Amino acid sequence: MRPNGRKLEKGPRWVLHHGTSTRRLRGILKEDLLRTSKTGDAKIALTTERSVAEYFACNAVFGDRHDHPDEESSPVMLVLDGEGLLALNYDLTGFSDPVWGEGECDWENEIACWDDIDPLDEVLIAVEPVPPERCRDYRERGRKAFGSAILPIAGFELTVMVHTIGKLVEGEIAPAPADRVVTALRGLRSALRAIET
Repeated sequence: MRPNGRKLEKGPRWVLHHGTSTRRLRGILKEDLLRTSKTGDAKIALTTERSVAEYFACNAVFGDRHDHPDEESSPVMLVLDGEGLLALNYDLTGFSDPVWGEGECDWENEIACWDDIDPLDEVLIAVEPVPPERCRDYRERGRKAFGSAILPIAGFELTVMVHTIGKLVEGEIAPAPADRVVTALRGLRSALRAIET
């Protein structure tokens, strides 16, 4: 069931993650809006990789503690319906920030959303806490504890999903073939993890 109470016909097939903090989440949920960044590139950073969202959630808490030391904050992840974002025509692109050098941010497997997500409850599947041991990993080992174990394939996944959801929305394919595409993408991720670990 989605947070707005509407039932999903099926579970989400292709999900994206966004790391944030409970302090920031209060405003996000109150407005039912996930805004693009006011600093740097005006985008919402999403990722296909749960571990990357955990890292950025811990990073958000670190920032909260610096800027608002008297306020409680914990890391959380927003789990979003990637297919829903595509079906609703949000502007999504594969993204790797060159700020640290070309290819240095590929580990993030980032998909940038260049629009505010409004209303958020249309695509919000869940809000999940980051486990305490991941917070400890963040403090003790930093980014290295969260690096994706697979090649940067988020852009490829996005291209495949744009094509698939386009065909689904236009009625050119049924949901079953779309499910098989997502299953194949999951299989590809699993295979890549197996050869990289």
